[in-house]
Amino acid sequence: MTMTTKGIALAVTLVLSSSLAFSPARSQSLGSRIEAVRDGRVRMTFAARTGVCGNGSSWYRSRDGGRSGQFNGTWNGGNDVENSCEQGPVRVVVVREAGDTKEIRTYVGGRWRADTGITDLGAVSAVSAGTWLLSQAERGADRPARGALTAATLTDSVDAAATLLRIAKDDSRSQEVKSSAVTWLGEVVGDRVSSTLDSIAYEPGDRELRRTAINTISRRPADEAVPALIKMAESLPDKELRRTAVQALARNKDPRAMAWIERRVGKP
Repeated sequence: MTMTTKGIALAVTLVLSSSLAFSPARSQSLGSRIEAVRDGRVRMTFAARTGVCGNGSSWYRSRDGGRSGQFNGTWNGGNDVENSCEQGPVRVVVVREAGDTKEIRTYVGGRWRADTGITDLGAVSAVSAGTWLLSQAERGADRPARGALTAATLTDSVDAAATLLRIAKDDSRSQEVKSSAVTWLGEVVGDRVSSTLDSIAYEPGDRELRRTAINTISRRPADEAVPALIKMAESLPDKELRRTAVQALARNKDPRAMAWIERRVGKP
């Protein structure tokens, strides 16, 4: 039996109406779903980037597959029980008041506690979450911006480096937010970190921000950190910042750093 043109049009209309009726949430952006909550808490989960794990209250970021990294919270330092570190997901709670985001809290691993007074968005796309978090970091108030920086740098499939660098150089942002952006920049830019943070250290202006860049470089692997610190200790125009670079070298146990210190001490 051949369907008439009118019948085909009716069938198409029914299919489209049915699909739209079953996917209203998918047509909304993550930001609009969060902003729909004027007062209360919104929670969501998404994939963590490689090397990030946690136990629900603390999270840990490995570096280059090793056991050095960053902690949020406190791991028990005893040897009686082996800690369980789950490879994600990232869990974020957004606190909303009067239509504004007031706080962003981040966890990795664990399980949500039962709570009927919260809007649960469930599992969301890591890319969507990262995009929203970076927008909050760049334009939000200080407290949620700092929380967004933390969460964004733990998010899978998101390159946060360009946004972090913009924030670090944005004179309209507070010292606290800019310093936080520089610190996280050292965790996400990989092999580009030395040149990126080096450029901040040499820029005129905010000395404390430049000091943060130097200290962030000092926490990178020695093959990156030591040559960059030696260069800055020898050539930074600001005497106080040169001293910061020297102090960072003195804290480094790498033989190249110690040899440089010895040569400097031996000079008249």
